[in-house]
Amino acid sequence: MNYLTIVLASFSVLVAAMVVYLTVRLYRKEAKNRAMGIERPGADAMYPSDSSMDFTMTDQFLYDRCCRFMVERRPYLVTDYQLQDLANSLFTNRSYLSKTINRFSGKNFRAYVNYYRVMYAMELYRANMSLRINDLAHLSGFRSESSFLNSFKSVMGEAPSFWCARIRKKYRDRLK
Repeated sequence: MNYLTIVLASFSVLVAAMVVYLTVRLYRKEAKNRAMGIERPGADAMYPSDSSMDFTMTDQFLYDRCCRFMVERRPYLVTDYQLQDLANSLFTNRSYLSKTINRFSGKNFRAYVNYYRVMYAMELYRANMSLRINDLAHLSGFRSESSFLNSFKSVMGEAPSFWCARIRKKYRDRLK
């Protein structure tokens, strides 16, 4: 009985420490944003500009875990990667995860995954400029070249061919 009390007390302290850590982190982020003149967290492309939304620390924690998982594990390279797959990997509910991604990124799940795919395609191209557009599309997890073209233009604001030409030109200029 005494052992159980110690375990429960330790767990309570751990949970309290995590809550304090997340609170301080969120407070610092909001203070930084206020100092920069930003009203709500993250006025960048991965956060919505809707100031009527209330974010909880749990939502922020889940979104951070989700982003970290996407960067570290690169599950988006699987062509048929689904929301349920991500929810299973993060040990969370599919609809809760979907709402959290929508709130924080301002994108639906498919657009969120395609954002990471486009970033990966850009990384691939910088590493190997001899890759063609359709190679980039397939290597970065897109089913088709047309969905890659649409997603790339949506994320970067220009067609991948123009972006690739610009990167090649910068590379050649650096060599001169």
